[in-house]
Amino acid sequence: MVLARIRQRLGRSHHLRRVSLEKARPRATLQRREPLPQCGEKLFVAALAALAATLLLGLGSLSSLRAWCALAGLVALGTAALVRYLTDFRRDVLANLPRVVGLAAALLGPLLAVVVAELLGQTGGLSWLPLSFVSLVLALVWGRSLAIEGTVVASALLLLHLGLRERLGGAALDGLTVAFGGGLTAALISASLKRRSALVRIGLAIGGVQAALAASLIWLEPGPGAAGTPLWDLAAILLAGVAVGLLVSGLLPAIEGLFDVTTDVSLLELGNTNEAPLLRKLLLEASGSFHHSYIVGLMAEAAAEAIGANALLARVGALYHDVGKLNKSEYFAENSSEARDRHDALAPEMSMLIISAHTRDGVELGRYYGLPEAILDFMVEHHGTTCIEYFYHRAVQSRGEENVSEAAFRYSGPKPQSRETAIVMIADAAEAISRQVPDPTPARLGEMVHNVAMKRLLEGQFSECGLTLAELTRIEEVCVQVLGAIFHTRPTYPKGRPHPLDLSQPGAKVEIPTGGRERAPVAGGPQ
Repeated sequence: MVLARIRQRLGRSHHLRRVSLEKARPRATLQRREPLPQCGEKLFVAALAALAATLLLGLGSLSSLRAWCALAGLVALGTAALVRYLTDFRRDVLANLPRVVGLAAALLGPLLAVVVAELLGQTGGLSWLPLSFVSLVLALVWGRSLAIEGTVVASALLLLHLGLRERLGGAALDGLTVAFGGGLTAALISASLKRRSALVRIGLAIGGVQAALAASLIWLEPGPGAAGTPLWDLAAILLAGVAVGLLVSGLLPAIEGLFDVTTDVSLLELGNTNEAPLLRKLLLEASGSFHHSYIVGLMAEAAAEAIGANALLARVGALYHDVGKLNKSEYFAENSSEARDRHDALAPEMSMLIISAHTRDGVELGRYYGLPEAILDFMVEHHGTTCIEYFYHRAVQSRGEENVSEAAFRYSGPKPQSRETAIVMIADAAEAISRQVPDPTPARLGEMVHNVAMKRLLEGQFSECGLTLAELTRIEEVCVQVLGAIFHTRPTYPKGRPHPLDLSQPGAKVEIPTGGRERAPVAGGPQ
């Protein structure tokens, strides 16, 4: 039945060259096919943010209804343009409600801080504005590009506020310039942030740039005020930048929870095989699954990097994708040589239940150990809705094809919802099957990986992850490269006098040097 379906689909394979898998959307993105209530919630949050911005901007500045309507129209146009931009170019920001709320809070935070300071009577310089804090948070969550864009939007709101208050000049504008410079610095130097300690260095750089800007603006001013630089104020600006780095480092778990994301810092901590408790447990109790996951992680990382996906997320997700096998590790072949004998004593349906349960068990274990949702997705998606063919064919052989339902031997899914989980699906199957390939030459490995990828493509496993055919081809090439490096061969020693390290000749007497004092004869061959 399976082969018949594959042949039927291969008959239509000439259309594949013109088909892109990108027409399938990632999970929970804002698209026209998204349910209207969920999309409406996000637009409602955007409308609330626009209303809050209007109230903050006009508070104490506007007195006529016409001025309020004009300001509301201006803010509404700006909000609509921002939402349109995010919808077209940064859909990941609009993936769910917490992210939209977090982004709105980040953009309105500096404006709210200024309004509160004014209500408290603090109308001096604005160099203390938390633009660098907002920019660093956005850079950690969504990257440098959105951090720069968010800094520009927040600064535009502040400029509009200063214009309405007739404060576009003097100390206020200089302070905004200093804060804006700190925000850009935070965005530009936060690339590839991998350690919490790096946040302190970034904070020091933010403070240094802000202090340099403040000193330059003071020295540019004519008059007696330019003769002496207030060193205490510059030191305070420098320390404020360091405080931003420390504050973001301490609030990182709360930031990840607010925006519903997992930063690279947390991913690196989760992927530390020496300290992560669940990975240590997998290593000690299911060492075969751990080794398999480690190799899959190497393949997934290289493939994700080749197509521009999140390589770190792919590697860490691959490390955890099979942790559910801890519950019944002895029933999986990589952990026990007696696994097949155990399954021979069971009905195929029972064996299928045991094998397929590792995806759900992995999610339960992951939640118990506090793993983020981004990692849990790998556990349930790396098999998608594929069929466990070994036990399906066993059932067919024992009862006949007409008495066996193929659907009963399929994983519950869902199918991969991201390119990273799709990569792990391919790497997982390729690594497992490579152990069965006789004489694993690059040509045979390439044919095997291609068959694995095409079979899952024809089954529709990549229909919801946004993967393209060009990316699929590149993933195959990288997987073959990694497997070829694993199964490489070395030249044997030439025949003749036995080499001290050559154990390929059974019964040969070789001498192992022992520090130059004596040579101990030992028998060659496996011990």
